[in-house]
Parts: sequence; structure tokens; C-alpha cells
Amino acid sequence: MMATKSNNAPAVGKVRLETKHFGAIEVQEDQIIFLAQGLLGFPEYHRFVLIEHKKGSPFLWFQCLDNPDLAFAVTDPSYVMSDYQVGRLNGSLAELGAEDPQDLQIFVIITIPKGRPQDMTANLLGPLAINIKNRRGKQLVLDNPRYSHQHRILS
Repeated sequence: MMATKSNNAPAVGKVRLETKHFGAIEVQEDQIIFLAQGLLGFPEYHRFVLIEHKKGSPFLWFQCLDNPDLAFAVTDPSYVMSDYQVGRLNGSLAELGAEDPQDLQIFVIITIPKGRPQDMTANLLGPLAINIKNRRGKQLVLDNPRYSHQHRILS
């Protein structure tokens, strides 16, 4: 599901995009993640791709293909909270065309204040669920008093 940087002309089945943060990237069509409802606050954007931050990093970038200036840092929630659970997914499973919760990959969006990486937070209330088989995704809205939309990552 990772995009690659490229200086070549796009081949058939690929999308080439000039991004603000990563320069030119080339995305195979089978890497594109489609969010029918977009993200909270960004309902007009539907196509995204995951880009590796750097080798060995727990962070990825959720790059918007509909707006090349828009990218979100994301990570597996287990890096933030080892016992993180999204809860029941019955309606979301059907909506994403997943037969089993194991078909879903869960990410949380990270906010990194400019110049203050030590104050980064994770949105545990609005995780992304992505069906790894068909690349359909959705931002969930959890109702769990244990979680925050600004969960501090570093103590």
C-alpha cells in the first residue's frame, strides 16, 4: 500500500502526483485507498495513499490524491496505547466490504505542532479503518471515555 517517489512518466495503471511534502510520487491504482465519506473536516477528498515515513519508523503518511497539499501523519494505535480497541465494528465491516475484523487495518491520525514534536498527540477517538483487501476506508467515531482526540504520545 506504499507509494513510491518517481521521476518517470506515469505508466498505465498509475497516478503521478506532485505533492507539497514529498515531491513527485507515483501511485499504482491498486494502492489507492477510497474513503466514500472523506475524513472529518475534509468530506470532499476521497482518494488517499499510504507513504512510508522512513525505514523502521512507526509513522506513515496518509497522502491525499485529491489535494496534493494535504497529508496526515498516521500510525498503528498499538504504538500509542498497547491495549487500544476500536470496539464493535458490525456496521463498519459491512460498509467497508469486510467479512472479518482481521481484514481491517486501523490507524490513528497524529498531530505534530509546528516546532514542538514533543507535544505530538494521537486522535484515538477518530481512527481510520482500512479494508486491506479492497482498499476501502472510513474514519470511525468512537464513543469511549477512556480515549481522547488529543492523546499525548510522549510523556
